[in-house]
Amino acid sequence: MALMSVLAGLVVGALLLARSPRRGRDEYPSGQQRAELLERLQGSVRREWSEEADKRGLTPDEERPRLLHTQWAPAPPALSDGRTRGLTGTTADMPGLVESFTALVPQRLVIVGPAGSGKSTLLLLFLLELCRIREQDPHGTTAAAPVPVLFSLSSYDPRRHDLLDWLAGRLATEYPETGSAATARHLLRDGHVLPCLDGLDEVPPRRLVRVLTRIRRAFATGRPVILACRTEEYGRALARGPVLHGASVTEARELAFPHVTGYLRDSLGRGGPGRAEWADLIGRLEHGWGVLESEVDAARDRGMPLPGPSWSLLVSPDGRWADGPAGDRWTAQVRAAADSAGPAAEVSPHLLAALGEALTSPLTVTLFADLYAHADTEDETPFQRLVRCAPAEVRATILDNAVRVLFDHRLTPDTWPRARRHLSFLARHLERTDRTDLAWWELSGAVHHGVYGGLLGLLAAASGGITTASAVDTHEGVLAAFQLGCAALGTGTLVSWWGPERVASWLDRALRAGPAPARSAADEPAAEAEEGSPGNPRFGRTSTALAVGAPMGAILGFLGAVPGDASGGPLIGLIGGLLFGIPAGLLGAGGPVRGPRWFRPGTGFLRRLAGGTGTGFVAGAVLGLLFWAALRAVTSPSSAAWERQSRPAYVAASMLAFALAGMVLGTVSGFLNWLQAPAPADDSTSPKTLLRGDRRLVAGWGLAVAAVAGTGMAVIMADSPTGAGQVVEGSVLLVVLALWVPLAVRTWPRYVVARCLLWARGDLPWNLMGFLERAHDVSALRQVGGVYQFRHKDVQDHLSRTADPSAGASGRTP
Repeated sequence: MALMSVLAGLVVGALLLARSPRRGRDEYPSGQQRAELLERLQGSVRREWSEEADKRGLTPDEERPRLLHTQWAPAPPALSDGRTRGLTGTTADMPGLVESFTALVPQRLVIVGPAGSGKSTLLLLFLLELCRIREQDPHGTTAAAPVPVLFSLSSYDPRRHDLLDWLAGRLATEYPETGSAATARHLLRDGHVLPCLDGLDEVPPRRLVRVLTRIRRAFATGRPVILACRTEEYGRALARGPVLHGASVTEARELAFPHVTGYLRDSLGRGGPGRAEWADLIGRLEHGWGVLESEVDAARDRGMPLPGPSWSLLVSPDGRWADGPAGDRWTAQVRAAADSAGPAAEVSPHLLAALGEALTSPLTVTLFADLYAHADTEDETPFQRLVRCAPAEVRATILDNAVRVLFDHRLTPDTWPRARRHLSFLARHLERTDRTDLAWWELSGAVHHGVYGGLLGLLAAASGGITTASAVDTHEGVLAAFQLGCAALGTGTLVSWWGPERVASWLDRALRAGPAPARSAADEPAAEAEEGSPGNPRFGRTSTALAVGAPMGAILGFLGAVPGDASGGPLIGLIGGLLFGIPAGLLGAGGPVRGPRWFRPGTGFLRRLAGGTGTGFVAGAVLGLLFWAALRAVTSPSSAAWERQSRPAYVAASMLAFALAGMVLGTVSGFLNWLQAPAPADDSTSPKTLLRGDRRLVAGWGLAVAAVAGTGMAVIMADSPTGAGQVVEGSVLLVVLALWVPLAVRTWPRYVVARCLLWARGDLPWNLMGFLERAHDVSALRQVGGVYQFRHKDVQDHLSRTADPSAGASGRTP
């Protein structure tokens, strides 16, 4: 009976792996339902990004009475197709810019500019203004306008996902009100969602060509889109072919320096004790700019016009001095003014010009304002560090000092040395992985994959050795420990090397491979989202089971055939692969989930639980009937077993045994489905909510395993005289199963392992999520959905090159 129950559990478990939620056209809302969905989506988008805009200092308040506004104008003809003129305006008049955008046909905009010119800021302000206009007229003409949603392309891998599938997956994950990924894809395909694509210039160069190809295909039919990219990278992309046909291309203009100095002087109102020093430095910058304007006017009067006025006439962006008569005259006048007393008298003309050139970037201007907004706790103030640096190091000094003073002022005075170590490690990790998205679930890649393989091998060896030694003898226990340990080590190392999600995704594509009707490139973007697309894996559970069970079974089968009869190897491999693969498939691999909170009504708990239980019960009963029919087919009519199998009670017992096993596994499957269901729409997406969701999934898995194993142990103890010893063995297997499977396929256990090891090395603090939240609060990081990013790519690049002064000391922090 016990063997029959195990067989039933394995067969029903294999069937449940293929069970997936229904997807199709009936999920796509239409009419009033779609309007309500889009209204909820717009509310979530505006609420999330309004909070982020406030953290980034993009909204006025008592501390920011004046904002820094950037100017935009049509890009040169070389960057556009010449059919649509770029937008003209300033961020001080976002309604005017948005009105010009909504008048475009089609609504396709490309925002270009150098690094730090405010492209991401303009994209965010566009999103908020579009949401505001749509919200003011929810039932009027603007109700039909698409809802803008911001996506960062820096983490997009075109080798694994179609662009629309990837966007749909991100949309469904971060905004549960959209429903499934299939529904989100319909909204994108039909133009009800306006993708605001940022981070194209942060895509690794080796993937850029493929990303551009995906963008061309996805938006070849005139779908609305806004794309932000650096001018140089966009120019190189155009050299390979058009990116967005009919798009309006708008380029950032250099900041008007009087506006910069006005912004800096207004910001002095919240300055610290060094306010007089910074005021004197700003005054000398204003004087230098006035001299430069006079020099340009004089050159024009002499019939020798100069471009500008611009600081680039005097110094290059990397701080090198541009020799010439104009520079000599400017230096003489600035040096004469420097003879007057003042805190900034020691600033050389070369350094002053380099500082002016650096302040042409909106990013540098806002960071510069942070330098004097707070008091510094060190003996050497930010002002002294700046005026003593080399002209070529002005930008790097501003980057370093700005993050330093934010940490020192808003946290404790001794926080910065440890914070710099941790931030530098994270920046180097992102540089090594060619990413800008700081996702907690990807930190496991900072630890060698052999570590996870070793832990999985140790757990499997311990469980196999203890249980086999207890049931048979010590010799067999050692052999079982060796075989299971080697199999788990090889499987864990292989899966960790490629990543559980990547292996499962590759296998899913292999399972879906088959002949498909030919399609032209023009038809491809408008093609329907097939069930089982990368954004909606059809065989996700089966793929996960194969990713774990196949290598586990292959290694066990090989090792099982070595010491004795080779014919037993395949059977050992099959059983081992099923025992490890089916639980892994039921739990499932993938990224973090935003599962519903415990005991929260309206999350479909009873529906999913009843669905899984019912499916398992019916499948088990049918399999039990088939099992009885198979036994009848191989049994001789003249034997005693034939008469016993002919009794209705035997048939009912066979069906009941399989049905009970299927019901238990079906209940577990429904429970895990509920834990992976989208969270309610009022739960905003953040790194912490994703971490909690994955942690709840692993905890739920442990509870399910404990419940199933506890029931089995109770039955064993009731029916077997040796039940107590078997319960000891079962307890060991229970603990290992509850730990081994999540560590093999889920993100949270791997994050815990990586966090512990990196804390022991001093690279990261113990409370990593709390540290990231504090870094976000002080504006060192910004939040984009469920991930963090450094305030700007330049900040990440600078910190990744920063030497760690405390490398030789213990850097552990709580």
